Amino acid sequence: MSILTGKHILVIGEETPQLSKVEAALITYGADIATASCEAADPEQISHDHTGFIILNHLHEGRHCSDKLTVIRNTTATKAIPVLALVENKQADIAEVLLLGASDYFTPSEDVHNVVDKIKQVLGDTDDTNTQSVLDISISEPEQHDGTKVFVVEDDPLLQNLLATKFQKSGLKYQMASDGTDLVDKLAAFKPDVAILDLMLPGEDGFMLLAKIKHDKRTESLPTIIFSNKDSQEDRKKANELGANGFYVKAMTDLSELLDLIKKHTVN
Repeated sequence: MSILTGKHILVIGEETPQLSKVEAALITYGADIATASCEAADPEQISHDHTGFIILNHLHEGRHCSDKLTVIRNTTATKAIPVLALVENKQADIAEVLLLGASDYFTPSEDVHNVVDKIKQVLGDTDDTNTQSVLDISISEPEQHDGTKVFVVEDDPLLQNLLATKFQKSGLKYQMASDGTDLVDKLAAFKPDVAILDLMLPGEDGFMLLAKIKHDKRTESLPTIIFSNKDSQEDRKKANELGANGFYVKAMTDLSELLDLIKKHTVN
């Protein structure tokens, strides 16, 4: 188990592509991610949420981020929380955040794995467990899909969190389920534009659920995508025969591509 598993991490400041990648990587380790602007972040709320680590974007928002770091360090409830600061690679900026109480820093040119390693080291883990996600975790700038609703049946909690983060950043409405219990009723109530099914699920597998979706008048026309851990011609053929609208392999499909696929299958 990683030292990041179950860790509540707050990202303060303006979102950047680098921070999005870091957040996605941390989720694959089992961390819980929350975000706030430098101006809005409240030490009492931070303490109430049991935050265990803070990533502070010191690049933007003027003095708000410097002031917030000072407040965090001067508030009893939050002064012991480790803070990793994102700063320009300039001696003056680095010296400032360290003087204000940051535990460590990283610069915009550093890659995701290096940043995650720094977080683990600050938390006291010097071993590189190098847990790999089944997905490419690279995330591009948010793309808005206003009004699109997605229903996902996936039993892997890490992948659920990863998908939820991407959907939230991209403006999609979504609902998750870990198994197929009452699936057709849930779909009829939520009225999604597309459903995504894993094949290997507890109880009824993805093929059984796909058959139910396509044989119920309430959901028979719902575009349904298979999102599988394995690539098998037999599985592809069976999914096609049952009426799947697409079959994609997790290890070969990154999250940005998945959004494009969702958009493709929801175009009228």
